[in-house]
Amino acid sequence: MRDPKTNEVTLPGKFIEIAEEVGLIQSIDHYVLHHSIKKLAELQKQGSKIKFAINLSGAVVDTPVLLPYLKKLIKRFDVDPTALIFEVTETVAVSNLYQAKLMMTAIKALGCRFSLDDFGVGFASFNYMRELPIDIIKIDGIFIKNLDINADDQLFVKALIDVAKGLGRKTIAEFVENEAILNILQEYGVDFAQGFYIGKPQQNLPVETH
Repeated sequence: MRDPKTNEVTLPGKFIEIAEEVGLIQSIDHYVLHHSIKKLAELQKQGSKIKFAINLSGAVVDTPVLLPYLKKLIKRFDVDPTALIFEVTETVAVSNLYQAKLMMTAIKALGCRFSLDDFGVGFASFNYMRELPIDIIKIDGIFIKNLDINADDQLFVKALIDVAKGLGRKTIAEFVENEAILNILQEYGVDFAQGFYIGKPQQNLPVETH
């Protein structure tokens, strides 16, 4: 978000929590969904097979307006929903497990997929992997950043990947910062990796408001 006074870019970590507290987070969710799906539709019409992973806030679990709004956007922009992957954190999903399962199941019925972000920090993570209708597990970076030197992390990550495979889930490792970590993850059979060793974030072009 650009600061109207200084014109400097303000990172989400500084305003998301405030937006949640004052009730503006739903507007941000809808803004991100609108522009993401619009851009994805443009790329699909150009023949691109790219997939978009979109983070959803904690507020979406209990809101009844997300599903109809998402249906409206998919129809309006004539986008292929199989290219959409929605991410929610493990903490958000398990805060209301029953409601999260309902929300995920309804959105997956549209053809979209779900990814569980920051996975592994919860007390009963392996149970949630089984209970929630998710397609992708994102292993929290706290277990990855020292993977090349920490035997405990190696044990946990390997077990997590093995269980995920057994349940038919794909895995993504966060915080892959060097070649040694990537090599270990490849040996364990991780499906995808993200981090500075793979590629650094790039600044996006400005988007119009609506």
